[in-house]
Amino acid sequence: MPARLGELFRAEFFKKVYGLPRVPVLTSIVVERLLDGLTVVGWLALGLVLAARTGRSASTLFDVVMAGGALFGAVLVAALGFGRLPLSRLSARFTRLAGPIAAAERGFAILRSRRGVEVAILTLIVYVPDTLTVWLVVKACEFTLGFADTLVLVGAAALSTLLPSGPAFLGNFQFAFALAIAFAGGPAAVGVAATTLAQLCILLPVAFVATLIFAHGSGSMLYATLTGNESPTDSEEP
Repeated sequence: MPARLGELFRAEFFKKVYGLPRVPVLTSIVVERLLDGLTVVGWLALGLVLAARTGRSASTLFDVVMAGGALFGAVLVAALGFGRLPLSRLSARFTRLAGPIAAAERGFAILRSRRGVEVAILTLIVYVPDTLTVWLVVKACEFTLGFADTLVLVGAAALSTLLPSGPAFLGNFQFAFALAIAFAGGPAAVGVAATTLAQLCILLPVAFVATLIFAHGSGSMLYATLTGNESPTDSEEP
């Protein structure tokens, strides 16, 4: 959904359907996106370090690493320090804030626990087949990426999704793929072709299937969420 509205809807979905408070769900989303961001920044940085031996210029990609590292590094510091701030005592005067702040503190505490390490390892494992998928898509366009260049492409493409874009990251993905393929020594047109192939063969089918599932099982809940009323299908009236 545009502007990452799907993330906010996810929290509302769990609230309406499963009765989970919004704050813990939103906190889990922040942790999820934080680990995703740190992973792709690490992917991009490692790829650039490995490719540095070739002497290729990577000033733009280096700027991307610095910006992404600064952004997610700041979020990580804030998340780690959230539980150490005296927010609970300050919010004690405001009963409405005490509960949500305590819930957020418990959620961010996972980053300082063994469970946080386990989640980080799982995040890395998840990105392995994702990286292989990107490599295969480019391979289908008759251009073979090396290991370092594949890491650069995955990192640049993932970080490009942080910027405002159209559906399926239209435009951002094209630019990131073209930039990474050019860095690897290939024509930018291959990057555009590979991006379009990924959007048509990976993102579009997922979106189509998800839309069918959503319309069948969650359409009425969306209607109730947006309007605050019962949906026509849930109403007792014909």
